[in-house]
Amino acid sequence: MNCLQYSVIFLTFFTTAISRAQGEAKAPDRIDLSSFPGQIVKDVVIPIPAEVFAVLDKVGEPDWESGIIHVESEVGVKDRGFLAMSFGSLVAEGFIAVQAQSPEDIQKIGRRSLVLAEALGLENAVKQHSLTVIDSAKENQWQVVRNELDKTQQTVRETMNQQRDQQMAGLVSLGGWLRGTNVLTGLIAADYSVDKAELLNQPDLVLHFREMVAGLKGPIKTSREMTEIETGLGRIDALMRENDRFSVEVVKQLHKITLGMLEQFYFDGPGN
Repeated sequence: MNCLQYSVIFLTFFTTAISRAQGEAKAPDRIDLSSFPGQIVKDVVIPIPAEVFAVLDKVGEPDWESGIIHVESEVGVKDRGFLAMSFGSLVAEGFIAVQAQSPEDIQKIGRRSLVLAEALGLENAVKQHSLTVIDSAKENQWQVVRNELDKTQQTVRETMNQQRDQQMAGLVSLGGWLRGTNVLTGLIAADYSVDKAELLNQPDLVLHFREMVAGLKGPIKTSREMTEIETGLGRIDALMRENDRFSVEVVKQLHKITLGMLEQFYFDGPGN
């Protein structure tokens, strides 16, 4: 398995493929991380998204819709790497909208994905998937929506693989992980439990992203935005390695840090 394939596997529970429909796997009564469902890559457990959501739903009933935030600004001229991160974040947004079963939000996200895909030169690769997502959401066909989100992600990965664009694939992964973690930390902080907070504890995954960012090439490496993101990853790494259990205060810190990182490329932050 080459480095590109490793990097796309690390899309984690918001940007790996949604491989199982909700209801196919029965969620346990509590979270048992020793037998947690997922893939093992370099001794890192990568949770499967539908099963993570099923566990969260079993432990509590998060308000998924409250986590959805739409970015309405024009794409404009940006570094292609930041566009890749934005695309990854948008796919994470789509997964949240599926959990909320919100047709209106899915349609907005589908249209936005077409805009970003065009800016990335991937419009032909994802156009049909996005249109199917939009149409299926209108009909409340959530299984089809999940399948098409999965196919969209696979198509983007395959296209980047064909282009041998390892750096871009890694940035899509990072963008998706950041947005997914930001949403989860907000929901968990609002309805805290130790079991749910433990889902956030992924120090080896954070180390992977730190190493990836450290190895970036080109202007994006020295940009102000990427410097802020690199600093944020360092702060997250420290929190994860210094805390055996995540208190609600730690969860809130993670939420604040990931929000600041997303403001560098996805949301309109203070410096944008």
